[in-house]
Amino acid sequence: MTGNGLAAVIVGGGRSRRMGGADKLYAPLGSGTVLTATLAVFQASAVVDAIALVVAGERVAYCQRLAWDHGWTKVLAVCAGGASRSHSVANGLRALADVPTAFVAVHDAARPFVSTELIARVLAAAREHGAAAPGLPCAETIKRVAADGRARETLARDSLRAIQTPQVFSRPLLERAYRAQAAHLAAYTDDAAVVEASGGTVYVAPGDYANMKITTPTDLAFAQWRVQRSKEGA
Repeated sequence: MTGNGLAAVIVGGGRSRRMGGADKLYAPLGSGTVLTATLAVFQASAVVDAIALVVAGERVAYCQRLAWDHGWTKVLAVCAGGASRSHSVANGLRALADVPTAFVAVHDAARPFVSTELIARVLAAAREHGAAAPGLPCAETIKRVAADGRARETLARDSLRAIQTPQVFSRPLLERAYRAQAAHLAAYTDDAAVVEASGGTVYVAPGDYANMKITTPTDLAFAQWRVQRSKEGA
């Protein structure tokens, strides 16, 4: 491991409210689960040196055993999530405090179709720009809607991107942003927003349409179908 390397915080400490209370990370996917599929990619990535896994508090001991059983040598810490996604990321950053890397990637554990190519691509962009996140052009027309349901504005679609993870940052930049926004972390839904609120600029690199996030039961069913179709076509 070198000081110029990449550490990854994989965040899975949420409550899966849109899954009807079922924890999506431990749902079956292929020969394992959503979580094991995600972790396997980061373990296999040539650019990732260390991993902190952030999960619900009652899952910490289970995930520590899981990492041991799978031989995930890059998982150096498993810690409990916080009150919000950003608080969970802050916990993961603290867990990696003694791991000397120049860059940090933050990834949603519920994106099991991430690829090693995407991780490397976003890291390369972060090395050039200091901070990078993968994004996809918006295919749908996007409207700003008032509280009463009336459309107020149609946004220019060519300037919009749907942002994914992993998001990669110069470690000092991300840690400074988290310190600066410590009192407001619950307001942010991704790390790029934390950095932007602290005066930083985030470059948007090309994302990957395959890199879906599993949020609802329909998403999970589609992900399972994708894996099954892939096996049948092999």
